[in-house]
Amino acid sequence: MRKVLPALVLSLLLLMALATGLITPVKAEKPLVVVIAHGALEEDVQLQYMKGNITEVDWKVITEEVTYDEIKDADMIIYVQVDIDLNITDDEVAAIKRWFDQGGKTLWVTGDSDYKGGDFKRIPNTNKILKAVGSILRNDHAEAVDRESNCGAAYRVAAIIAPDKGLEFLAAGVERPVLFHGPGVVAVEINGEWKPFYGKGDKPAPNVYRLAITSDKGAIAEFVKPLPAAYTIGEEGSFTLMAVEFMPNDNIVILSVEAPFDHYHGMWETVYKDVPLDGPKFVKNVVLWAVGLYGPRIPFVTVTQTVTETVTETVTQTQVQTVTETATITETSTITTTETSTVTSTVTTTQVSTTTTTVTAPDYTAAAGIGIVLLIIGIIIGYFVGKRK
Repeated sequence: MRKVLPALVLSLLLLMALATGLITPVKAEKPLVVVIAHGALEEDVQLQYMKGNITEVDWKVITEEVTYDEIKDADMIIYVQVDIDLNITDDEVAAIKRWFDQGGKTLWVTGDSDYKGGDFKRIPNTNKILKAVGSILRNDHAEAVDRESNCGAAYRVAAIIAPDKGLEFLAAGVERPVLFHGPGVVAVEINGEWKPFYGKGDKPAPNVYRLAITSDKGAIAEFVKPLPAAYTIGEEGSFTLMAVEFMPNDNIVILSVEAPFDHYHGMWETVYKDVPLDGPKFVKNVVLWAVGLYGPRIPFVTVTQTVTETVTETVTQTQVQTVTETATITETSTITTTETSTVTSTVTTTQVSTTTTTVTAPDYTAAAGIGIVLLIIGIIIGYFVGKRK
């Protein structure tokens, strides 16, 4: 009996630690990364290198129509429009959104510049996908150049990997820049208004983070109409080339205005025009992080997303309704909802509804405290059991 009781106590402690999130069960299978190489006739050599060097995940490549059944089991999707003349259909976008809505997903959408050679045809598809899943990230209709950090020409941008606070680990081992050959520029769209996302300074929203930027010698170039929505042609400074948005339901959206493969020359380069690069290391860091195998997938920050809608009606009063949803991502998935309605008599024709969703990343402080208490109790029980003759 003296041997059985301590074993039972240990088993109980382990079960309770699992329940509180102190111990996370290890997945038996590798995470699945689905690459949508839209319109590709064959796999790009850089994609082959990616698959051969990032062996911690399973890979699946789709080159034709995207369906939900083909992507439903993916932990991460990387979307690259290989064929510039191929427009993504509404059904394909709906399939991606249905997959994304499962939660716990990472969607990496790649865009391009408005270069007249055909690159500009990728921009509408990029923004269509981003908008469909509720992201505020946008690929603006312009090109970012860099007169200082480049591979022999301003349009061959050697992007500086400088993640915002909380994601610094994504730059670990990345000592040299990464190729963004003829990139677009990242912007955001908040409540229908496009805003710049500069490479330095304040962020336009708290839940978006920079990963790759130009140097301070960056500039905005224009090739094909329409004109950029967030930037001014000829504007100079540091601009964002790759960004992350943390969204509700444990979802992540990544936008890079160039691709890890294809797009003339992708990020997966170790040297270009005699300039040493760290593309493979950076891309691997991003992929492993996105599927939960490297660093904290959701950093310990608060993510706030605000959406405001205005509906015009013929009424004689204004009804203002504020709904605040606070979803704390813990192992117990606690969700608290508070609703407040206020009616004010006035003559107007506008009804405004504002919804703010705050998602707080995992905080294991409480779980750790519970685990320590349980451990102490277990030691005490084991001591008294051991004293029995």
